[in-house]
Amino acid sequence: MDDERFDGLYLNVAQQARGIEPLLDTVFSFLRRKTDFFSGPPGSGDNGTQIAMEKVNEVLQKHAKIYQDQQQQQKKKQTKKNEINSARCVTL
Repeated sequence: MDDERFDGLYLNVAQQARGIEPLLDTVFSFLRRKTDFFSGPPGSGDNGTQIAMEKVNEVLQKHAKIYQDQQQQQKKKQTKKNEINSARCVTL
């Protein structure tokens, strides 16, 4: 699922933050200061931070897999395109 609703906002923040690490730092700073993200859901006790870290890893792994799948698809398309071009050159 690609949610592009906030792309302009994130691009603006990324440009102002001047890099990926500073961008991530601002996101986690916001979550720490303005939400209960690090304290975890009600009843999580002292495990809130651990639950937050697991959630971040879960989402990161999801998007890493999407990226890897897209890269693999692009390679397949490029290979097929190269094969078609090679076949055309041979028949000419």
